[in-house]
Amino acid sequence: MTTLQRLTFLLIFALPVPLMAAPETSLDTIVAIVDESVITERQLNNQIQLVTIEFKRSKRNLPKGETLQRQVLEALISDSLLLQESKRRGIGISDSQLNQTMQRIAKQNKLSLSDYRKALLAEGLDYEKYRETVRRELIISTLQRQYSQNNAIISEVEVDDFIARNGDEEARFEYRLSHILIPIPDAATPEQINEAQQSAAEIISQLDQGAQFDQLANTFSAADTALQGGDLGWRKKAEIPGLFSNEVLSMDPGGYAGPIRSPSGLHIVFLNQRRDLEQVLTKQTRSRHILIKPNELVSEQDSEQRLLEFRKRILDGEDFGRLARLYSVDYTSGALGGDIGWQQSGATVKEYENVANQLEFGELSQPFRSQFGWHLIEVTARRTVDETAQNKRDKIYGQLLLQKKREVFDLWKRRLRDKAYVIYPDKPDA
Repeated sequence: MTTLQRLTFLLIFALPVPLMAAPETSLDTIVAIVDESVITERQLNNQIQLVTIEFKRSKRNLPKGETLQRQVLEALISDSLLLQESKRRGIGISDSQLNQTMQRIAKQNKLSLSDYRKALLAEGLDYEKYRETVRRELIISTLQRQYSQNNAIISEVEVDDFIARNGDEEARFEYRLSHILIPIPDAATPEQINEAQQSAAEIISQLDQGAQFDQLANTFSAADTALQGGDLGWRKKAEIPGLFSNEVLSMDPGGYAGPIRSPSGLHIVFLNQRRDLEQVLTKQTRSRHILIKPNELVSEQDSEQRLLEFRKRILDGEDFGRLARLYSVDYTSGALGGDIGWQQSGATVKEYENVANQLEFGELSQPFRSQFGWHLIEVTARRTVDETAQNKRDKIYGQLLLQKKREVFDLWKRRLRDKAYVIYPDKPDA
């Protein structure tokens, strides 16, 4: 899916209006009241239409009428609750922030903002409504980031434990997962638990008979990924929820397991694909330099000329390191003969990196200017480093933390939904 298509799909989640609705909305039928907001039939139908378009684009089977309506409505309810929570916490996105985001989106599509607006209009989209949809997505993303940062913690002991249990195996594969969630509310009654278990057993039975997992997820899952066929995307080993990591790691692609109980309910997990991780090889350069800074006493021309003289002396046999120790005003590297150590792309200023990349091993540069002053550099070595092994611990920490953030936010979101005041006016008994 292109970036434009992906962002077009955001309009599926155009969110509910406040109870104090505009006149043109007040005449619309209300299909759900969600705490202090409402969802109208017009919004629901518009979103169903957009979901239908997206399913056709991706050549996926569309859930049947009532199932599709239920899934889309549940997505609207979830996002409405998150928006209301964001408002209570004072989270907002200014016009300036939104404009910057729109500029970035346009740039990702290799368009100016004006041309990007025209492209959206050509797709039949209302540009101002699109902007507000992006604003709401940014608000929810900010809420998720803030909540996760405050409530997800990974200790060094957890990293040690993961490494002890998995050794070097964590770097071998990543996994494309899907799952189905059968919800069980907090303080569930025995009848509610039994009903969820029966639903899970029915899903397992259909899988045993060859049913497609994504279609079952479309129909039965209460997770946010239901309309994506339950797809959780590619996960590295440390990013697999600990709840079902053992099952996933022992599966072959096409395998499934469950039901597995969690605080949110019962899960059925499916392994779509498994692939080798790409080895991360990073090119690094080691160089040394002499830095001269222009000042009140030393002009730009004098700085450049002095480095030209040093260059000639080095080519005539004088030691680079000695001149760096005597004359470089980068005193840290100067004490080491000008050596700045091993550096990878992005570690030095752009001017320095560009010149270093063009030099052969042992070659002296011409004097050049950066924001720090005038440089004379020599490349002393190059190497390729296997980052996969070198940064293993940091990567495992990041992967574990990412998964913990997902877990705590998903659980909190589910609890918001369980506690929410949601009624359906056209269903008196709902």
